[in-house]
Amino acid sequence: MESVSGQGPAPATPVGQKTSGIGALFQIMSLVFAVPAIAWGAFMVWATAFPPPCGDSSAFAGLGVVECWVVDLPIGLFALAIGFFVKRGFPRLRKVCIVTGVVVVLLPIVASILLSRYHCP
Repeated sequence: MESVSGQGPAPATPVGQKTSGIGALFQIMSLVFAVPAIAWGAFMVWATAFPPPCGDSSAFAGLGVVECWVVDLPIGLFALAIGFFVKRGFPRLRKVCIVTGVVVVLLPIVASILLSRYHCP
């Protein structure tokens, strides 16, 4: 005797994209690089928003903004690329990578705007 509990095919497990170890590694690696880049960019935004008095090491602010571009732009683009192109990693980390990449790329832009506005003539 067979028990008929349901008519039709048995439910299959959902066949979605499985997480890849390499994809998750790249996501975590991009976030590990992005956290110090955010700290450096935030420091440079703060340093250019509140500049020292004119003539008091005012050239260091400009040098810091250039360093912010050199450090933050490649790391931000790397985090954005990982967020957009790594589809087999963790979905939440993918969104975090995209947001983090945008923030890291925007920090040098904000620092440059503040430097041009508050820099001594």
